[in-house]
Amino acid sequence: MPSASPSSSSTNLSTPPATPPRGVDRRVTPPPAEQLSFKQRLKARLNHLHRHTALNPYWLDMKYLHEAVRDVAQDARGWMLDVGVGERPYTALFGHVERYIGVEYPAACENLVEGITSRVTADMGIVDVWCDGHKLPFEDGCFDTVLSTEVLEHVPDPEKFLREMFRVLRPGGHLLITVPFGSAQHAMPYDYYRYTEPGVRALVERRGFVVERIAARGNFAAVVGVMTSQWLLRAFGARRLKPDGAVSLSKWRAPVVLPLAALTQLFFAAMAKLLPDDQLTTMGWGLVARRPEDG
Repeated sequence: MPSASPSSSSTNLSTPPATPPRGVDRRVTPPPAEQLSFKQRLKARLNHLHRHTALNPYWLDMKYLHEAVRDVAQDARGWMLDVGVGERPYTALFGHVERYIGVEYPAACENLVEGITSRVTADMGIVDVWCDGHKLPFEDGCFDTVLSTEVLEHVPDPEKFLREMFRVLRPGGHLLITVPFGSAQHAMPYDYYRYTEPGVRALVERRGFVVERIAARGNFAAVVGVMTSQWLLRAFGARRLKPDGAVSLSKWRAPVVLPLAALTQLFFAAMAKLLPDDQLTTMGWGLVARRPEDG
């Protein structure tokens, strides 16, 4: 949600739009495995291994982020707005909320994948409303929970962004956010900030929220593991670097680099757990805050 341009959805909504029943993800269901050819099944299996195991150079980073979101998800309830929903990757963690509304900013999505806004529709259950996070098209106090994961660094005016989330949150409702500290630049050119613990706390409190808890995401060992794995990918496994900061994988070097990245991540994940150190250097923070009842 990085732009401060006018909202692409100009109609104010007195209530959020209807969403799937509790725990249901409306995204298009892939065909059963038995309907796929051997080549298609092999490709699907390799893609799964690459995305969800340590063979993915971003696995350790994603692991800590998932744990942070799972922690803040305990405070979600009622009608929840996800500002910067992305691919809606944490649906399973919020099956206990009554309604789950996801909003996304078109320019940010198109920056990553051209033409994505025409394919990612409400019918797929990923994005319910396209808009600008600086001007949410909802009336005051219509959500019990507002969630925003790894979005605040991509917003040019974070105070205005938080003011909008405060406005649409009912008194007593909860704000759940995660922000990065030790991470590489990404989604360029929409990457503006990194946050220390006192910094994100002060930012949220200035907008009128009461911080209930804040937790570090990993420690120094985790940061070293994440950065080393991603360095291996970019230095030796990349065919080319993309303008947004991502890479295209070399099909010739990947079979060598990805196992090295996997071993690196597994080693530093073990070190982070077995030899915990201080958390002055961390992947980021997960924060739970509340809008005061009289706010």
